[in-house]
Amino acid sequence: MWLVPRHSRGLTLRTPVPDVVRDALVRWYEGEGSEADHRASVTMVTKARTHGQWIACSCMGDTDPPPLMSAAYLSEAETYYLRRLTSKRQRRPEHASDCPFFREQAPQRFREKRSAEAPVIDVPEGLFIAHRLAPEKLAEAPSDSDPDDRSRGVTIPRLARLLWQLMDMAHVNEVHPLPARRGRNMTMASEFARLRNAATRLEIAPGIPLSAHLYTHIDPYERKAVFARLRKAARTWPEGLAPQAFLALYANDISGTTLFLGQGKELDLKTRVQYSGSLIGPPYLVLVVVGEHNPRDGYAALRAFAQPLARTSAFIPVHNYHERKVACDLLDLQYHLRRRGIALGFKRPLFDLPSKIGTLRPDFVLDIHDSTTGEIIETALEVIASEDPEYVAAKRHQLALLGKAGRVITARAATIDSHGTGAILKANLGIG
Repeated sequence: MWLVPRHSRGLTLRTPVPDVVRDALVRWYEGEGSEADHRASVTMVTKARTHGQWIACSCMGDTDPPPLMSAAYLSEAETYYLRRLTSKRQRRPEHASDCPFFREQAPQRFREKRSAEAPVIDVPEGLFIAHRLAPEKLAEAPSDSDPDDRSRGVTIPRLARLLWQLMDMAHVNEVHPLPARRGRNMTMASEFARLRNAATRLEIAPGIPLSAHLYTHIDPYERKAVFARLRKAARTWPEGLAPQAFLALYANDISGTTLFLGQGKELDLKTRVQYSGSLIGPPYLVLVVVGEHNPRDGYAALRAFAQPLARTSAFIPVHNYHERKVACDLLDLQYHLRRRGIALGFKRPLFDLPSKIGTLRPDFVLDIHDSTTGEIIETALEVIASEDPEYVAAKRHQLALLGKAGRVITARAATIDSHGTGAILKANLGIG
């Protein structure tokens, strides 16, 4: 085994890896290593990353092009793993079938696996941090019974929950009834202002508010002002915590590792942009964490999570096209219902809410007050955006639970498209 320059074929400028270190790496890769094996492996992996090297395996002999591996850092899981660089197109060979590195060591991925019970989504605990100091640990290889992507159940990135926490504290997911004689005072600028205000109540390190390192425009990043402030703050940053900053940006589109922002600007990240649900088109609110993993590379935009919104002027989070359609319909319905003496407010919950039967998370909660009759209606509204059998089964389970907790109405995709949310409210609640 050797360390070789990145982007080479591994035949020149080889630095031999001592047999004792190679054996330790193999044992750790196979999940049988001791703590000493672990330390030796991490030392080699970090050395390879710092010096811009790949790991070349000797399983095919000394003269043929060797199979290559890169030491990758999975910041979401705070671990290193070895990524095999095999490619027929680039003429990179596979490992020998009896080589311990023949099977790829798969990284964790953000995948959703449908189940009858909705996953619990709680407010993240602790500091508002999404980047930690490079860990001294290496991911273990999956066992034979594990799927290659290690996806079990629903895994929600911490960056997603942090964005939802910020939005929830800013109350951008709540829409109050319209004032009696004026319109809605909501703009993109006012929504970003609400996020910045909420950031004053969150800490990214003890004594350091999120607002001190939160940016809602790309310009400070492009001018490198974000990096300069981080470098200055790093001198007194609490020990054991990684200095980091956040960008909360409006995006028009997402493609791989690139965010397409307003005014034709783009932002490239170190990893692919994560998102939940489906990419349903703009607008997106994206939370980006800026930090330093490799000192040689300096500070950079590391990761991002993109949340689809209802409108550019209403940062109501949605997860699919029909949730967006319902949210926009409700915003427009407020004006129609106000003329009839009915006040409509609503919330799009981001975290589980307490109820008499336990915690639940409906798609929407409506609060309606008819001033002519004095009637007050509170109801959950659940959107069924697909006819996929597993999806429908999960929704039926959710509807049964919501029905035990209180009133609930259903909005199916076909009815939303053909009649609109107003017709659904009129049919179920007798208003409109």
